Amino acid sequence: MSPGEATPVEPLIHVQGAQSYQHDGTILFTTVSLAGDINAYAFLHGKLNHNDDVVSREAITGGTPTKTYNAENVQAMTDSKTAATKVALERLGYQVPAKGEGALVVDVTAKGPSDGKLQVGDDITAVDGAPIAFDDQLVSAVHGHKPGDVLTFAVTRGSQTLTVPVQTGDDGKGGARIGVALQTKNLQYAFPVQVTIDTGKVSGPSAGLAFTLAILDDLSAGNLTGGKKVAVTGTIDVNGNVGPVGGVVQKTAAARKAGAVAFLVPPDEEKDAKAHAGPMKIMVVRTVADALAALQQLGGSAPTPAKAAAPASH
Repeated sequence: MSPGEATPVEPLIHVQGAQSYQHDGTILFTTVSLAGDINAYAFLHGKLNHNDDVVSREAITGGTPTKTYNAENVQAMTDSKTAATKVALERLGYQVPAKGEGALVVDVTAKGPSDGKLQVGDDITAVDGAPIAFDDQLVSAVHGHKPGDVLTFAVTRGSQTLTVPVQTGDDGKGGARIGVALQTKNLQYAFPVQVTIDTGKVSGPSAGLAFTLAILDDLSAGNLTGGKKVAVTGTIDVNGNVGPVGGVVQKTAAARKAGAVAFLVPPDEEKDAKAHAGPMKIMVVRTVADALAALQQLGGSAPTPAKAAAPASH
C-alpha cells in the first residue's frame, strides 16, 4: 500500500441548473495505490519505505471475495457522491426532497430483542400503525418508547405482509432498542441542481468530504479555500458527519507531495497524519461545519449561495 495521488476535485465537477464559479486555490482528494500480490523484493521495499505499508489481502478486504469487494467500493463511491451533493445543496439553502420505501433490516443482533422475529431483508413500512418511509423515522419511533414497551411493525417479507410485535430492550442508557441495523429502502433524492463528478476508476467512500467542499466551492460566490491548496479525506453521510478512512499514512504523503498547506482528516486519523505531515498542517474535522470552519481559519470565506434558494428542509 503506497501513496496514490492528490487530485483537484473542482475540474471533475459538472453542474447543470445553477451558476458555478472558478476560484483560486484547490481542494484535493487523496488516494492510496494498492500493488496487489507482491514478490520478496517489493515486500522488503514496502517494509523499509516510511510511506508504504505491507498488509494482508484480508486486512484490506475483510475476507470479502475480490469481485464483491470491488463492486462494493464502486457502490460506495456512488453513495458518497450522492451524500456529498445532498449535504452541499442543503448547506446552500436548496430543498432536496427525499423519497423512501421503508426501513430495510440489514442486520439483526444475535439474542437481541428482534432475534427470531425480524429478519435481514425485512422492509418495515409502519410502526404501531404510523407509516415509515425512512430508517431515521423508525429510529425516532423506537427512541420515543421505554425499554419493555411492545412495538408492532408492519413488515414486507418477500411476497408476504406480516404484523410483527417486538418487545424493546434497554440500550444501556435507559433508552429503548430493538437490536437491528437499518437503511432506507430505495432512498432517492430529487436534486434541484444536477451535479456529476467524474472520478474515473477511483472507488471507495473516502473522498466524500472532499466532494462536499468542492461542490460548495463550485456553487458559491465566496472562495472557500482563500486561494490555498488544501487536501481532504473522510467519508460523508447524508447528515454531514465525517467518518474514518483507511490508508491515511499514504494519503498524507500524497497530500504533502502535492504541496497542500493543510490536510483535513477525521479524528481517528489525526495521530498517523501528524506523524507523516512534515510542515503541512493537520486539521481534525467531525462534520462538514467543522471543515468549513477549518477552511475559514486558513483564510477562506463562508459558502454563499450562487442564487437565492428556498430554505432547506427534510
